[in-house]
Amino acid sequence: MHCHLAFVTNGEELAADAQAAGTLLFANTVTVDEYETTRQRFAAFENVRVGLGTHPWWVDDAFNADRFEQLAADERFIGEVGLDLGRRHEENRQAQLDAFAAIARVCAQQGGKVISLHAVHAAKEVLEALERSGALGACTCLFHWFTGPSDLLKRAVLTGCYFSVGPRMLATGKGREYVKAIPAAQMLLETDAPPGQGVAYSYAELQRELESAANGIAAIKGEESLAVIEQNARNLLV
Repeated sequence: MHCHLAFVTNGEELAADAQAAGTLLFANTVTVDEYETTRQRFAAFENVRVGLGTHPWWVDDAFNADRFEQLAADERFIGEVGLDLGRRHEENRQAQLDAFAAIARVCAQQGGKVISLHAVHAAKEVLEALERSGALGACTCLFHWFTGPSDLLKRAVLTGCYFSVGPRMLATGKGREYVKAIPAAQMLLETDAPPGQGVAYSYAELQRELESAANGIAAIKGEESLAVIEQNARNLLV
């Protein structure tokens, strides 16, 4: 439910192997320009959903809300969007806040979007922006690798948000506790693959990461949770 096919040099091969295996991919993008090229690049693959993204690390004052709105009108899938308010990204804090507020308003007004969210040191701000805009009710909001405090996890669960879980989340004690707390009906698998930009990456590697996530979740929530999680993904992507 969250990967970056645009970062993969052999992305077409990966997408084709995933399609043959029956694996659906939510390919997030980090800029509007990347979205347009990625959508063209993977247009032939029925198993790939490309998200219209504006990642907080790539946001600057040149963010064009009108262009985002025009592209969003024809796109159900939005991502990766959100906020990173940690010290490493203080220099573009206001640009992030302004851009995400505009994105949330567009999603609320158009409605029916599936939004993959980045929230680092910003779960409260992301939730509040979604609530203020109305996007929380008008769209399906999906927290990718949730790391916020437990009270905000509970708040997000109660508002109906989904959460995508991958091996790196399961590698921490906090992440495993959060998996216990998230209902299977609001959980999805993710890889956040590949490990960097401009790298080769195989479907076998992707599958290993998905299986690692699935096995980790099953160990915590039981094997029966996996069928629920698979159906969640199909409900959102098909």
